Amino acid sequence: MLEIEGPFGFGFRSMEMGERSAAGEASFAGARATITATHMVPIPLLQAGFTLPVRDVAAAEEGHALLDVGPVAKAAVACARLEEELVFHGNRALGIEGLLTSPKSAKVMLGDWSKLGQPLEDLVKAAAALDAAGFPGPYAAALAPGLYNELFRIYEHSNVTQLEHVRQLLPAGVVKAPALTTGGVVIAAIREFASILLAQDMLAAYVGPSGANYEFVILESLCPRITMPETICVLQQGK
Repeated sequence: MLEIEGPFGFGFRSMEMGERSAAGEASFAGARATITATHMVPIPLLQAGFTLPVRDVAAAEEGHALLDVGPVAKAAVACARLEEELVFHGNRALGIEGLLTSPKSAKVMLGDWSKLGQPLEDLVKAAAALDAAGFPGPYAAALAPGLYNELFRIYEHSNVTQLEHVRQLLPAGVVKAPALTTGGVVIAAIREFASILLAQDMLAAYVGPSGANYEFVILESLCPRITMPETICVLQQGK
């Protein structure tokens, strides 16, 4: 649902996010001085380590056995989940905003999605809120798994699922987002408004020997880039 800008290289460690005013001013003889500075946001490094037994690697190289790549997959999935957390929830300590954290975003409270027709009704409200703000789309949505699964309910006396109707409203995509436990988000899917800034795509790197094991690391470097939070509508679920 978000376009990728990059990759720009492993050494790309920060990005500019416009000018910001700072506290402090002075005046003299009718002239007034203020402070502004370029706001820089870091491009964080995400990583997860794993090891492979030396003998297992040797056995695979010699053709005696298949290599168990379970540790590789687990490390990659851990990195992918952390990536989703960063994209949706940002990181307050690093000053990074996620799709769900901007106070400038629109908000829509969801009804009971176990009722047929309610998902489309709520998503129409979200699209209408963005449209009224001057962003006509195309729209995309990310939903918590429980909500996404509700879209597979079939309308009575038909073979049409709610998902088929929703995709007409959200032509830029409807995705299931495991990083969301509740709710979701609808966005105007335009690169200039929100994207993922990619320094280094996910890769596996060899670290070195560690006892009877080889040590590796899965790593990537990226950051959500949200320049127009008004193009986002957060879908909220009541308790």
